[in-house]
Amino acid sequence: MKRVNKTMLTTLSGMIAVSMVMAGCAKSTTSETTPAPASTAAATTAATATPEAKPSAKTELVTLYYPGAEQKDVKSVEEEANKYLKDKLNATIKINAIDFGQWNDKLNLMIASGEEADIIFTAAWQNYTVNVAKGAFLPLNDLLAKNGQDIVKNLDPAFLEGSKVNGKNYGIPTNKELAATRGVLLRKDLVDKYKMDLTNVKTWKDLEPLLKTVKEKEPGITPWFIANQGNGGSSGILDNLDWDYLGDASVPGVISKTGKDTKVLNALETPEYKEAAKLIRTYYKAGYVNKDAATTTVFPKDQAKAGKVFMWTDGLKPGKDAETEGYVGFKLTQLDLTVPTISTGDASGAMLAISKTSKHPDLAMKVINLLHSDKTFNNLVNFGIEGKHYVKKSETIIDLPAGKTAQDTGYNPGAQWELGNQFLNYLWTNEDPNKWQKFKDFNAKGIKSPALGFAFNSEPVKNEIAACANIANQYGPALSAGTVDPDEVIPKFLEKLKAAGVDKIIAEKQKQLDAFLAAAKK
Repeated sequence: MKRVNKTMLTTLSGMIAVSMVMAGCAKSTTSETTPAPASTAAATTAATATPEAKPSAKTELVTLYYPGAEQKDVKSVEEEANKYLKDKLNATIKINAIDFGQWNDKLNLMIASGEEADIIFTAAWQNYTVNVAKGAFLPLNDLLAKNGQDIVKNLDPAFLEGSKVNGKNYGIPTNKELAATRGVLLRKDLVDKYKMDLTNVKTWKDLEPLLKTVKEKEPGITPWFIANQGNGGSSGILDNLDWDYLGDASVPGVISKTGKDTKVLNALETPEYKEAAKLIRTYYKAGYVNKDAATTTVFPKDQAKAGKVFMWTDGLKPGKDAETEGYVGFKLTQLDLTVPTISTGDASGAMLAISKTSKHPDLAMKVINLLHSDKTFNNLVNFGIEGKHYVKKSETIIDLPAGKTAQDTGYNPGAQWELGNQFLNYLWTNEDPNKWQKFKDFNAKGIKSPALGFAFNSEPVKNEIAACANIANQYGPALSAGTVDPDEVIPKFLEKLKAAGVDKIIAEKQKQLDAFLAAAKK
């Protein structure tokens, strides 16, 4: 997923060697073996495919599910991938991109119905530990040791340690940046057209002059597009503050990533939350935010792709603007509004799990291993077919085919951060050739959360978590979008959360965190 230098790696690995427990996991015998040390980024990029498997009598189908826009040419990409997989693993693949707005409902239905599936995207911000507690995913320690040797070799140990639940891995993190910042992506043509000064934009409040300009001078453009992202949150300010959610963003209880205090707080009761809620309310009333911000499930960059959006929030890293340009089809610039931080949630921010309903988990792990080690297969899944969906400018640089745009190539999922090993990815012509080195430098700047390595065990309060999740879905999106008055709604929101047992959840989080920190000092 992400890389760190050797000094940082040693420190980080030590800090996160202990992972808190999470009960209710899928029943399976697993290995507790600690992953072997990671290789360098250069070695990762140069990694080759795993040895060819002995063919069996039957070619097995492996299904892959991830959140993203369905691609017109996915069938032709599957055909090419299947030719490759037939020789490598005697397998075929079915790629299923589910619209971000439908992803949570689809995944919940799959889990509840026991639908057969193999590889499924998961993340700390998408109910990872909650779904582990439901038994939705298989423990992967034994499978990693048996069929994931390239993953263990190339992936920084921080990811595998930091994403464990009860000492076991239930997801394989994407190999990309480890640190994280939050901020906004802006249309560069409008920034340049109106000579916007970005040098003094350091906080969410500093965005107001930019939004005001677009509102007044570009009536056909939404200054700030916000969407309901499920789990009681949105793509606005409230879900982009510097909180460590202690393993799963869907469970109440936070601490500051950048401070020293380890007291677990109810975010709604903090000055930071209330201030941010009032600010986004001001922006909404001024007409800077789309009217359907609390209800639309259209992913912001998909809306931006149509050319009707000036700004949207995103998780940022070096070159995120250039990386996203390849998807939306026009120039962007980024503004980081938080400092780089490293938390357990960052280590588990994008992963591939194996469903408990998989009929051939060994083969599924082999496919994930290829996504982490085989440059040909990785780039085929991420970028499509050479000559049809992209053209090579060199062994590492690609461009759109002549006469094609990012919107009409037929295959441009923009999901590299979800699928495998980014250090194997081609770079678009607009991207910095030193991107991967900048990732390492970025990681070195990351401020470590005081709770790094801690993952909350929700089993003791699972009923309270379910009740609070329903309430969060009722009130959270509207507050995050600014469509309601926070002075009126936050007290009601809090009252219902307390009746549902939020204080019990936070007390349990505090108890477990204190035990984790005490054990780490020994």
